[in-house]
Amino acid sequence: MKSSVKTTLTELLAAVVLVVAVAVILSMGLSSCASTEKPVEPAQAAETEKKSETKKKAEYSKTDFMEDLQSVLNKDGPEAALSLYETKLPAKYADDFDLLFLKAAINVSAENLDEAQALCNELSQRDPQNDDVASLAVAIAKMKGDNAERAKQVNSLLAKDKLNSAANVELGEDMFLKKNYKQAKIYYKRALVREPENIDALRGAGQCDYYLENDDEAEKTFKKILEIDPKNTQAFLYLGKLAYAANEYKIASDYAKQALDTDSENYECNMDYGMYERYLGHYKNAEAAWTKAIEIEPDYFLAYAYRAGLYDEQDIFAKAMADYKKVIELNPNYYYAYESLGILALHEENWTTAREAFMKCYDSNKNNISYPLMITYCYYKEGNGTEAKNFSNQVLRKMDRNSIEYSMLRVFHDRAGERPLPQRISAMTNRNLQGKMYYYLALFYDMFGGTELANEYYAKVVSMNSPMFFEFRLAEWRTKGKVPLK
Repeated sequence: MKSSVKTTLTELLAAVVLVVAVAVILSMGLSSCASTEKPVEPAQAAETEKKSETKKKAEYSKTDFMEDLQSVLNKDGPEAALSLYETKLPAKYADDFDLLFLKAAINVSAENLDEAQALCNELSQRDPQNDDVASLAVAIAKMKGDNAERAKQVNSLLAKDKLNSAANVELGEDMFLKKNYKQAKIYYKRALVREPENIDALRGAGQCDYYLENDDEAEKTFKKILEIDPKNTQAFLYLGKLAYAANEYKIASDYAKQALDTDSENYECNMDYGMYERYLGHYKNAEAAWTKAIEIEPDYFLAYAYRAGLYDEQDIFAKAMADYKKVIELNPNYYYAYESLGILALHEENWTTAREAFMKCYDSNKNNISYPLMITYCYYKEGNGTEAKNFSNQVLRKMDRNSIEYSMLRVFHDRAGERPLPQRISAMTNRNLQGKMYYYLALFYDMFGGTELANEYYAKVVSMNSPMFFEFRLAEWRTKGKVPLK
């Protein structure tokens, strides 16, 4: 199964624009320094160099400003870079088109979207045909959630060139979000016609192949990205996912670690690294990775769920229960957390917590007989036989009276009438349901005084060696003396 974890769109867009801004600075700097003059004679070189040095000291050039801009942008971030426009930009360059475009791009990276849009509007009026400005306007509209403006700018780019890279990447992302991976890939491929090394288009095409399970193609694409950008986080991340899909957990873990080396604060990278390390049996590394993910996004439930499962697997029940409770707090509709919490609460003999958890499970899945049986059992253990009967009676009214499930719940309700059940259970062909019924028969005897028979039926459950139902784990605990459940 292909996996994915949510990514903040605004953060991703801002990061992309920041990279673009740096790239533009580099390209502009190189072109500004390029020389078309004829070589000078050696005798003239010293004099030329001397004049050049004098001029450089006397005049702060556009190239100097771009070099400072790049340095501050890389070192201190977009806000610090923007301050240079107020403190170091010579007045004669205040209206320079290229530098204003960079200012707009850096404002996008700083998420100063109104300022960026105002600059884009000004630049668009000065040069309505400028594709770079239109592409930046698309990014601004997307980050502001202005779908109409985004569509307008995309259509404007496509009207001039159907193979425009930026516009086709946008269309690809639209289809990708709709999980129409085949159509998304078509748009990403079109984007690559004009720009074969467009990272966004390559990433999109690779992700489409990943979800379409064209794993060889996806691997080639992500490795190509690394040839262009050796520190590309997404390329390492998806190469890890591909290795994991092929059950190559060590390779997957190595790729995820490389992704983390490029971006240690990436939620998805930490989630994936933890998952691969867990499969390798490196539980401490998995725990550390998921704990880091929780630090990054403390209000998102998934890392808590993964870490809870890790603790649960190691019988660290108190921590597991705390994490399951956090999952439920953050995502009340996450059904599996309630069941897991209920199971561990049974182990801890916290009958009320267990009952409340199983009641949530029953609300979500009324066809699973385990839940009403467990709820009834917990009521008994709470010393509330009246509610045990009231609840089970309400459930029994809606059940098929000829079913084995009805008969078992009726026995719990009546606290009698179990004698015909062993023969009926032994004749069952559905092994999962058969195992459940043996377990609840054992539980019935445990509650009402038949210890020898209880042990016999617990042993039958364990001998099935079929842990496809949660009661198997409870039976194992019972036979190993880990929990009384009497």
